[in-house]
Amino acid sequence: MRDRIEIIVGSARFTVVPAENEAAAAFLQRLPLTVEMRELNGNEKYADLASPLPAKAETPGTIRCGDLMLYGSSTVVLFYENFSSPYRYTVLGKVENPDGLKAALGRGNPTVTFAAVPKRPAKRLASDGAVMQRENPSMPTRVLKSGTKIRMHFGDTVIPGILNDSETAKALITRLPVTVRMSRYSHDFCGVLAEPLPYRESEVHYGWLNGDIDFARDGNYFTILFEDEANSAQYGHQINIGVVTCELSRIAGLRGSYEVRIELAE
Repeated sequence: MRDRIEIIVGSARFTVVPAENEAAAAFLQRLPLTVEMRELNGNEKYADLASPLPAKAETPGTIRCGDLMLYGSSTVVLFYENFSSPYRYTVLGKVENPDGLKAALGRGNPTVTFAAVPKRPAKRLASDGAVMQRENPSMPTRVLKSGTKIRMHFGDTVIPGILNDSETAKALITRLPVTVRMSRYSHDFCGVLAEPLPYRESEVHYGWLNGDIDFARDGNYFTILFEDEANSAQYGHQINIGVVTCELSRIAGLRGSYEVRIELAE
């Protein structure tokens, strides 16, 4: 996942998406870099590098405001106007939002800093790596074929489930049987565990799949999530530890609060 390039001119900052080529990769390796960029033709600022980059020039035809180019093999050019050009350049990247770039660069020879900014990785979601079924929406989305079977007693209603082999699930299994007071909310039944469960940071994700049994680390919550998976990605701190193994309506139809006994089924 390639870093972004940040252009800093005075108090103004602009983000560049680098091109997928050798020149852009080599330029990123030299950052941070502060240079005086000289004005040229009323549409660009340029600066000469101390040593060349691996160029592969082509004729773009149309230059856009925010284009970051390499002229020859050692001149970095930042354009702040749109126009047609017959010259050949190697593309280094493009400013994501060039609004205000012309004003920030001004009419003279500004001092410009180029810095590498690591791109944030995509956030981990409940669906990442999951085996799923969507043919029958009345059943849980996640498919877990092996694990430790449990029963969760909501008064006279028994909700069967299966726990996975994660560190978090294994820690819960050692505590069974356990009773947790759980209350119904818009999309789940949730209760606070007496003691937190261990977890691996790599298993923390956003959202859930309908039917998931999760541990939410932000409040030591044991939670059974039975609906609204499509809108769940806004909720973080989730660690999946299993899934119910019955129709979702069995738990979605319950109301109120319960002293829920969680026990091994075998």
